[in-house]
Amino acid sequence: MTLLVKEWNISTGCERLSPGCDNCPTYWDSQSNGWDYHPTFNPEYLESPLKNKTPTAYMVAAGSDLFHESIRLEEIASVFRVMEEARWHHFEVITKRIERMESLSSRYLKWPINVLAGVTIEESRYKWRLDSLRNIDARRFVSFGPMTGRIGKVDLSGMEVAGVVVESWGKPRPVRKEWIDEIHAQCNDSNVRIASQHWLTQGAA
Repeated sequence: MTLLVKEWNISTGCERLSPGCDNCPTYWDSQSNGWDYHPTFNPEYLESPLKNKTPTAYMVAAGSDLFHESIRLEEIASVFRVMEEARWHHFEVITKRIERMESLSSRYLKWPINVLAGVTIEESRYKWRLDSLRNIDARRFVSFGPMTGRIGKVDLSGMEVAGVVVESWGKPRPVRKEWIDEIHAQCNDSNVRIASQHWLTQGAA
């Protein structure tokens, strides 16, 4: 069954962490409109998935990062309680701050079966993020992008799904076809499902 895809803006705003952030559309939108881009938790949206009875695929904190250090553990835990209760939905939580996701998951967070834990990798020097993701007891996915360089050989063990993100916003940085083909070939060899682009449009902020 194809699910409706929606963003759950339970947190908004972020800050630069690595090169993939440099062309972030939500950052440049905030600059153009004079919006506050400080990472902020939005409790008024907490129960939105519970009110929606139509099975939906939610991108959690799209264009932000739920695991940013400004988002408190109690706030993250409240998001997990809602995702656990709203079992008719599918949730995807993606981060670049994988060390915090790993640390909190090992001590405080239980990942429901309807939630995927994900990480973004823009170029080869961030492949270590996959090792941290593998330490999380959850269904896992990886978003390669927005690509800023060749990824190269990766260990995809433990991944359920992977996708490649190519910038189509702002001033897109060039991506070579062979970089993408290399990732897709490794996904096929590892029996990792290749995601369609629609839910991997921006990666994490």
